Amino acid sequence: MSNINFEDCLYFSSARFNRIVTQMSDQEFKRLGLSSTSAFILMALNADDVVSPSEIADQLYLDRSTITRFLDKLERDGYLTRTADGRRVHVQLTSAGKLLQPQLKIIWSALNEAYQQLLGKPSEERIRTLLNTTYNHITKK
Repeated sequence: MSNINFEDCLYFSSARFNRIVTQMSDQEFKRLGLSSTSAFILMALNADDVVSPSEIADQLYLDRSTITRFLDKLERDGYLTRTADGRRVHVQLTSAGKLLQPQLKIIWSALNEAYQQLLGKPSEERIRTLLNTTYNHITKK
């Protein structure tokens, strides 16, 4: 085996941590038959919002192609509709998507509590703040 200490690498350390957070999130949203990304897309839509896929991608910091792939599945599953208006596409929750919102919010809240239990509330807040501050700094937001 190599003598490289991978823990000295930001990529390795952040990816390792992200896997734990992702597993926790996926496990919770799986109760509704959703991936974490699908759940976040649905939560990004308010009951009567009509938005473009680009607006969703911008809000969730995801690639347009990723959003399209997830919208395809969510539309097939009956949670949202897409309508074309010339060259623009509009995304809107269906009744089923609207009915899911309270459950999504409960899981969201429970998930944030689980992160705080795992890490301790002060540590979770410091990590989240550091990640957001660092992201905003390197993207000049």
